[in-house]
Amino acid sequence: MLWLMADIKTSTGARAASAPLARTDSLSRIEGAVEAEFIWGQSAVLRDLRRRSNSAAQSASNVLLVGETGTGKGRLARWIHRLSPGHQAPFIHFDCAAISTTLFETELFGHERGAFTGAQSRRVGSAERAKAGTLFLDEIGELAPGQQAKFLRLLEDRTFERVGGSTLLRLRARVLAATNRHLDPSSAPQVFRRDLLHRLSVITLRIPPLRERPEDIPALVEYAARRMEARTGNPILVSPAGFRALTRYPWPGNAREVMNLMERASVCWPHQELDADLVRRLLDAHDLDPAPRRLLQRSDLPTGLPQVVEACGGNISQAARLLGIPRSTLRYRIRSQLEGPPPAAPGRSGP
Repeated sequence: MLWLMADIKTSTGARAASAPLARTDSLSRIEGAVEAEFIWGQSAVLRDLRRRSNSAAQSASNVLLVGETGTGKGRLARWIHRLSPGHQAPFIHFDCAAISTTLFETELFGHERGAFTGAQSRRVGSAERAKAGTLFLDEIGELAPGQQAKFLRLLEDRTFERVGGSTLLRLRARVLAATNRHLDPSSAPQVFRRDLLHRLSVITLRIPPLRERPEDIPALVEYAARRMEARTGNPILVSPAGFRALTRYPWPGNAREVMNLMERASVCWPHQELDADLVRRLLDAHDLDPAPRRLLQRSDLPTGLPQVVEACGGNISQAARLLGIPRSTLRYRIRSQLEGPPPAAPGRSGP
């Protein structure tokens, strides 16, 4: 399968100053043909990542995806699944950071009817639902030591039991894992097991941040602009000076931040040329207000997450970026604070 680059040939001086970005693809075609923003670019490091990702997709080995927040680890995982022999089987996303300790085994392994209070029917867990497809372990670095032991046993034995059951089931799926941290087994405060790291990282793919490949920014900006135009119907114009300003910006939020900025431009400044001055205004407006940052310094932050969201104007995505955690994790933690702890399920002993 070819890595599609469409007709993107933009550089900082390749487009006329006031020419709108060509609306040649519908949103469905753009997103259907290309699922991952990280492929938009031709830097040497990105070409190497595409080559290695294609090779990894054809193997059954475990793959560890490493990259900063917003680099596209989840999309790379889906891309590898799409190119793999098991692409017709399910792709199951398991967010390690969003699952509470008490529900961890039920979500991963499933449970039998009557396994605990409230278990009125059998539940199939993620490991079983993945069938012969892909089990994607997102935010693997957030696992507690006890959870790491259970994952290690799953990967070593390739078998598991539903909570409350005795039937031994086989893990048929290939495993992909992702982290935005350096999983150094000797680091504190949360030690990551060396044996589990070795099991997960048979193949390691690192997605470089945008600041390490600024030559890819114009193509990514154009892709993001075309996608937002297809979604909103508002054309986005970028001048050569605007492209240069966007290329100089360090993009701490990486590809996700590019998409967010282009959406803001499409909604707030439709039909206007993004020159250097307007790009600076966009980036200034893109920065978060200081109020949420003050909340981050409060000692009661774990019980003050709703206040962080309120300080961000109710924007869950913006609050999650500020806190440095996935949006799904923030939603789960807020819900847990408001609803209280869930009922406990019996534990499954690790090795």
